Amino acid sequence: MKNKIFHSIYTKFLVTFLGVLFFSSTLTFGVIYWSQLGNVLDQIRVELVNQVQAVQTLNQEKLSNDEITGLFTQGIVVSRIYASLDEAAVVLSEDERAKIENGEIVYLNAHQSHNFPMALGKLTDGYVVSMPNLERDQIAGFMNLQRNTLLVTLLIGSVLIVIAVAMIAKPIKAVSEATKKVADGDFDLRLKVRGKDELAVLARNFNIMTEALSRNDYIHRDFVSNVSHEFKTPIASIKGFGKLLKDPAISETQRQEYIDIIVDESDRLWKLSSNVLKLSELENGVLGLKKEAFSLDESIRRVVLLLQEKWETKNIDLDIQLDEITYKGDQELMAQVIINLLTNAINHTPEQGEIGLDLHATSKEIVITICDTGDGIAMDDQEKIFDRFYKADQSRSTPGTGLGLTISQRIVGLHSGTIAVESDLGKGSTFFVKLPQ
Repeated sequence: MKNKIFHSIYTKFLVTFLGVLFFSSTLTFGVIYWSQLGNVLDQIRVELVNQVQAVQTLNQEKLSNDEITGLFTQGIVVSRIYASLDEAAVVLSEDERAKIENGEIVYLNAHQSHNFPMALGKLTDGYVVSMPNLERDQIAGFMNLQRNTLLVTLLIGSVLIVIAVAMIAKPIKAVSEATKKVADGDFDLRLKVRGKDELAVLARNFNIMTEALSRNDYIHRDFVSNVSHEFKTPIASIKGFGKLLKDPAISETQRQEYIDIIVDESDRLWKLSSNVLKLSELENGVLGLKKEAFSLDESIRRVVLLLQEKWETKNIDLDIQLDEITYKGDQELMAQVIINLLTNAINHTPEQGEIGLDLHATSKEIVITICDTGDGIAMDDQEKIFDRFYKADQSRSTPGTGLGLTISQRIVGLHSGTIAVESDLGKGSTFFVKLPQ
C-alpha cells in the first residue's frame, strides 16, 4: 500500500509542486527580507537622527526636559533625556563620546546592551537618546508582516496545488484505467474529451486507438467467420461426394460426375487458400513492390491469351483497344489485377455476350477500363463488392472466392491508384483502374 501511494503520479506531482512552492516562497521571502530590511533601517536611522535634532532645537528654546520628552513618547520613535551618558546605560567608545561632546549626533545600528538601533546627541544640560518605540517597533512589525505573508502564501498555494494536481491526475488515472480495460478486450471504451490541452489530445488519441482496435477486431472476427464458412463448404462437398463414391452400386457415369465435383471443389479450396495467403501478405507488407518499367499493354494482351479458353468457350466477343503504354510498377501484381477483373467479367457475361477492354493515358493518369454485358450489380452491392468474401450473387451460381476484387483493390492501392465500378442492373458493369503517371 505504501509503495502504491509513493509511486502514485498524484503523490509525485504533489511532492514536486509543493517542493517548488516552498523553495520559491522561501527564496522570495529571503530576497525581499534582505532587500527591504535595509530600507527599513535607513528610514529608522533618518527618523532617529531627525528626532535628536528636534530635541536639541527645543532644548535651545528653553523648554523643560519633561515638556520635550512628553512630545516624543507616542510616535514610532521615542526620546529620553539623561543627565549623563552613564545614566543612559550606553557603552560608547572614546571616539563616539568625543563626537557627542563636540555636538555631533552618533547613530548606533545595534547597541551591545540593546537589540535595536539608537541615536545620541548632546543638550545644554544633558544628553538625549532616541530609539524605536518598543510598542510600535517597525523592524518587528516588518518581520511579522513578512512571516505572515509567507505563511499565507504557503497555505493558499498548497491548497491550490492540491486541487490543481487532483485535476491533472484525474484524466491520467482515467486513461490508465481505460488501458487496462482495453488490454482485457474492451475496444468499445471511449474517454470524454474536454478542452484542447495535452491531456485532451491524449484522450482524443486514445479514442482514435480504441476505434481502430474495435474496427480491426470486428474485421478480424468477420474475416475468421467468413474464412471458416468459405472453407467449410468445399470441404463438406468433398466429404459428401467421397462417401457417395464408396457405394458400389453407383453407375460409372455418376462416379465420374462425383469425381469431377471433388476435383472442382479441391481446386476451389486451393484457390481460396492461395487468395487468403496473398491477401494477408499484401495487408502485412510481406509482398514488397518490385517497381520496374514494363509494357502495360503487352502485359494485358498476355492475360487475354491466358484466359482465351474461358471467353472462347462462352463465345464472348472481345473489343480490345490498347494504347502502347510503358508503366513503372510491379508487373506480376498488375497482371493479377487484370486477371481478377477479366475473369469476373467473363464469369458474369452470358454466352455470346461482349466484353470491352480499353487502355489509354491522360496527362495525369493511366486508365484501364473493363466492361461487360452481364446482369449488372445492384447499388447496395456496389458499396460492398470490394469487401472480403462478399459476393453479389449469394446463390454462388458463379465461381469465385469473393477475394479477387479485395486483392485487386489492395494491389492498385499499393501503386497509389484507385479502382471503381459503375453498373446498372440488366445492362452490365464497368470497372475503372486509374494509376498515376
